[in-house]
This record gives sequence, structure tokens and C-alpha cells, in this order.
Amino acid sequence: MSETTTENEEDDKKNSNHIAGCGIFLVILGMVVFLVSVAVYSYFDHKSAFTKFSQEEITPTELASTSDSASTTALEKKFSDFGALVKDKKQASMNLTSDEINLAIAHFEKLAEFKNKLYVTAITDQHIEARSSFPVNVGFDGIRHVNGKLYLKPVIAQGSIFPIVDKVEADTGAPVPEKVLQAIPVLMFAGYRNDESIQNVFHKLTKVELIDGKLHITSNPASTATAIIDMDVSDEASVGFQLFGLLTFIFITTLAFVLWYSKFKKKQKASE
Repeated sequence: MSETTTENEEDDKKNSNHIAGCGIFLVILGMVVFLVSVAVYSYFDHKSAFTKFSQEEITPTELASTSDSASTTALEKKFSDFGALVKDKKQASMNLTSDEINLAIAHFEKLAEFKNKLYVTAITDQHIEARSSFPVNVGFDGIRHVNGKLYLKPVIAQGSIFPIVDKVEADTGAPVPEKVLQAIPVLMFAGYRNDESIQNVFHKLTKVELIDGKLHITSNPASTATAIIDMDVSDEASVGFQLFGLLTFIFITTLAFVLWYSKFKKKQKASE
């Protein structure tokens, strides 16, 4: 009688282990299906949105002429005088017209990344208006280009100028989602902001204004004002890499379950 009872208990235990194992497998399988579905939907939604307002070919923006040596020399002196005051921890200010900003992009090697990608057309009391063409990564389909007009509002973020994008008029005529507007400054200006060679000057700014058609920059070492915005300005990972990371997680999770189940079956056979 006792032997029969023991055998029944062992059978019940085996059945319970089978049910538990199948339950775990079904939970993991459901999670995998859900995550894959979300990842695939997000990827194609991202791809569709970017495809509408971006183009395969770049439309290079105008590049200012640097043939006038007097103009380039005067611009170099303006930047040099401003930088010297900032380094000496003295209050400094500098006004730049749209022509001077464009000349700076064409002339200074530090701004070479903006050549044929950014050209200021006007400065109003609300925005810096500019033609732009910059690359964006559309998932696994490679690089496309956002060609159009930007409306930039410069602010101070972590001690340096960080232009917020209020509006984009894409050449395709398609609207640009708000999330993309927020990402554009990161995509375009992260290199300039992370350049350690200019941090001792352009990471010590305290105020930026648009006045009378000029960009007015101030550095006041006595200022205790907090940054207007405090945000992460590192390079944004593309959706393609996010999807890859998610699939990697799913693969590792599934592999771990398979190894566990295999070990479980071996123990079960050994106990029989």
C-alpha cells in the first residue's frame, strides 16, 4: 500500500514539474511574441515617419565665400577677443549677424561639420531661420537626409548654446513629428558640444539672445543663473540598434530557458 502511495506521489510530482515547465515556457513564449510585436511595430512606424519627411539624396545648403580676407580676419579677431575675456574670467559679449555665422561655418575648421548642412537665412527676435540638410539613420535602411528650413531658438544648456527646433518645413511637405523636432538638435549639434578643445570658452556662456537681427552671446563669470534647460545631449541611438538590443535580449532569455529545460529533463531521466 505504502509503495503504491509513494509511486503515486512521484507521478504527481513529475506531472507537476511538467506543468510548471510548460507554464514557464508559455510565459516566456508569450513575452517573446509580445516584445517582438512591439519592436517590429515601433521599427516600421519609425521608418514610415522618417521616410515621409526625409529624402534619399542630400540637397547641400549654400556655403559662404571666404575669399574676402578682411572679413575673415575681422571675424577671427572677434572670436579671439571674446575667448580671451572668457578665459580671463571677465564678462564678455559678442554679436553675430547671419552673414558672420555663415562665414564662421565656412571659415573655421571647428565648424566644418556644418558646411553644406546649415546656412542661416535670417535672424528675427523669435528664431534663427536656416536652410538645412542633415543625415538621419532610418533603422536598418541606412542614411536619409532631412532637407528643408529650420526655425531655431537658441538657449543655454549646460553652459553652451543649444538650439531648440521649434519648427521644420521639410522639402517633401510632410509634417515632422514633435519627437523628431526634439531629437534634431542632438543629431546636429552633439559633436560641437562634445568638442573638448572649445569647452574652456563655449561651455562658459550664461546668456543668449536674438536682438535686432543679431545673435547676442554673453559670458558672465559672476552669474549664478541656472541653466535654462538641463538635458541629455549625447548622440541618440537609432531605432535599428534598439531593435537589435531587444532581439538580443529575447535570444538570450530563450536560450537560458532551453538550457534550463534541457538540464531539467536530464535530472528527470536520471531520477527515473
